[in-house]
Amino acid sequence: MQKPPPNVKDRVQGFLISLASFFAKRNQPLPPGLTGITPPNYDPVNSAFKDIEPGSEPGSFKVAGKDINIFQLWSMVWQRGGLLTKDNTGWQAIIQNFDIPEPALTTIFQIYSRILLPFENLYRQNILDQQKKAHAMRQAGASAPPANGQHPPTSTSVMPSQRGFLPSSQPSSSSVPPLPMQDNPQNDGANTILDGPTLDQDLQGLKRKLEQEEEGKRTRQKTGSASDQAFVGPTNTNPGPINPTTQAPTNAAMNTPSRTRQELSRRKIEYKPLVREIETYGGRDLKAIETEVLNSLRRPLRDLNDWGTIDVDALTLSIRSKLSTELSYALTTLTLLSTMKGQSPTAGFPINNCPDLMEEVLDLLEDLAFGEVQDVPETINLQDDSHIVTNREVVDIIYESESQPFAVLERRRGFKEADISPRQRPANLILTVTNIIRNLAVFADNVPFMANHPRLLDLLLRVCGISKKRSSYHATCSALGLADVLAVRRDVLNILCLFAPFMQFSEATPLTTIRRIFHLIASYLVDPAEAVSPLASVQLAGVPLGGNLKPPALADIALEVFTRLGHSDGNRLLFSKTVSRPALWCMFVSLVHRLPLLDVDFQLSLRGEIWLSYLQKLVMALYTLAFIFPPELKAKVKADRSLGFKNVLMRMIQKLFVQNNPESRQYFAIIVRRIIETLKLIDDEGDSFDNGKDAVSTLSFGMGYGEVGESDFERGTGMLGGYTDMGWDILLCREVQLDDVMFSELESLIRVEY
Repeated sequence: MQKPPPNVKDRVQGFLISLASFFAKRNQPLPPGLTGITPPNYDPVNSAFKDIEPGSEPGSFKVAGKDINIFQLWSMVWQRGGLLTKDNTGWQAIIQNFDIPEPALTTIFQIYSRILLPFENLYRQNILDQQKKAHAMRQAGASAPPANGQHPPTSTSVMPSQRGFLPSSQPSSSSVPPLPMQDNPQNDGANTILDGPTLDQDLQGLKRKLEQEEEGKRTRQKTGSASDQAFVGPTNTNPGPINPTTQAPTNAAMNTPSRTRQELSRRKIEYKPLVREIETYGGRDLKAIETEVLNSLRRPLRDLNDWGTIDVDALTLSIRSKLSTELSYALTTLTLLSTMKGQSPTAGFPINNCPDLMEEVLDLLEDLAFGEVQDVPETINLQDDSHIVTNREVVDIIYESESQPFAVLERRRGFKEADISPRQRPANLILTVTNIIRNLAVFADNVPFMANHPRLLDLLLRVCGISKKRSSYHATCSALGLADVLAVRRDVLNILCLFAPFMQFSEATPLTTIRRIFHLIASYLVDPAEAVSPLASVQLAGVPLGGNLKPPALADIALEVFTRLGHSDGNRLLFSKTVSRPALWCMFVSLVHRLPLLDVDFQLSLRGEIWLSYLQKLVMALYTLAFIFPPELKAKVKADRSLGFKNVLMRMIQKLFVQNNPESRQYFAIIVRRIIETLKLIDDEGDSFDNGKDAVSTLSFGMGYGEVGESDFERGTGMLGGYTDMGWDILLCREVQLDDVMFSELESLIRVEY
């Protein structure tokens, strides 16, 4: 499309201002993208012109991907007689000028009728009023006596026709004197409207302005450029005086347009290429792509007020319907609600007051993940040496499969099927539901209700399951791929971390659920490549040693879950009844390997509270496992010299207590006490759940006070008999002497009885 010359820009701007003012006064303001002017009363939501796509520049709109200049379109139509003309060849020339396909002509016609036709009618009426006033002035001048004795001609003159909107002839009348012709009788629209005032003034002001400029236009010599001629119709010269003896023209002669001679004018010739140049890079039009990207960035973000009042019952019914549009709205709204905070820090969306909504969310999750497949309880075998699928193994499998050639073309589980193309991928909906549950669990007021829900935990653990088939791993849920199930497992682990303080297992708790919880926790802890000392774990992550070093995030969360769940004796008892002995031993060995051993490990562990918390969770997890261990596993710990269990723990006590200054010992008192209690449990080699030894025996003859119930001192097997010197140094510490239980337990571990 050719851009207008510089001397037309002011006229185009005036035209756009007049057009915008005209529609603003009609209380139908045009969009700012069409005129470049923002009316104060413009409403983009209720605008009658919101379906018209603005062009890339102000003053244009788009049809069939092409920018249509409003001023140029109006000038071309006006030059051909206006919209009501029957000249079809003129419209063909218009679509050829804008390089648009012929089917788009209907769209241009409709847009012109809505935007430019009312303006054209007003403009035509202004011109007719102007001509009437000029005609009246000429009649008044003709009725006066002519100067120098000259008489006016008796025949009437023919007015040139305004194509499409003026009559082609004037009736002959002897009483009407002839009218003198103007230099520009057609009064072209583009020239007149831009030379005159804008439509923001009233109609009377526009007429007065046109009357004032009439005399100047009569005497002004036309020397316009080619750009002026592009929007001005053919100009007629003033006809010479008519012979009085000449007869009046007949109707046929009046209907025939008179030949007029155009005045000479300067012209500027521009060559328009026949082929439109397209700048592409690799077959892609980057400018068009950037334009679409910018349009998407300009879209305003939706505000919370756009949702208005949300009906929870309507959300429940939308989820129950399982329609694509209803699910999209319901899940989006519920995601937004799950992140909103209440009046207190612990309050959020009260899901405990919406049990039906919670049930529908769980039903949706179960239908998407399993359909009609029912959950089969797993067989509990305490001697089963099944392999625990670790998180690192799954990540390696995904990385290897995605690195293969043509990996994108390979169809895998969890991919979107062709027959459900109009709908969302089921895995996306599952991930959305788990994200909603995790958001709701963040608020403490919702945790008791959700942690004790009869279906929630079982369903989440079932969804995040991984099974091994044909030497390869697959998600238990057929709708999820391995990458999806990794995301679900992380969400479930975070949910368990929030639920753990409120979870109390009972006899009604399915044993399969407890076993799945342990295997999920162990998958982040037992991998041999990740079960390393603190410094090695940082080096494995690739973090520079001088930066902000933190323990492994997922392993830290898994330890948090296990220590909180294993805090009560009831939960420990159910763990001992459901988890196999090889799985417990594998977990214990991995935790020992994660303890600090070298001096740099201790230096790293003492850098901040986050490492101190990580170390405390490791020791607490070892204590929980030692409590769960049956006697045979405790004996195995004492006899396994390659594990070096007692050596590692004694080195920790030495570094944290003996070789540390007295002011810092208070920070490690809890860790040291838990280490001594763990050593005491292993040294006893008994069943921690056997309460028979705590029962008071029946009084018999010769038994006195103090000889029934608890013994006077702790008894042990001398497990730390080889660390006598170190043991005495520990016993002399003030923190140990102030704690009678820790002192007696440590003393029993050091004392060797013969």
